[in-house]
Amino acid sequence: MVYVSNGQVLDSRAQSPWRLSLLVDLFWGAVEFIGLFFKTMFHPDMSKNGSSVSSRFTDGRG
Repeated sequence: MVYVSNGQVLDSRAQSPWRLSLLVDLFWGAVEFIGLFFKTMFHPDMSKNGSSVSSRFTDGRG
């Protein structure tokens, strides 16, 4: 597969797709996803920074 790196067209990647940093990033991404999943199960109105978000509608709409 051809790709561009630093303005040069190359035939293959120099780095392995299974490098350690990729595996570490996948692990922490899964940990954060699971944590966010359970947080939203128990507090569905919680925003990203942890505070509750109030609805702009007063009649019960989303």
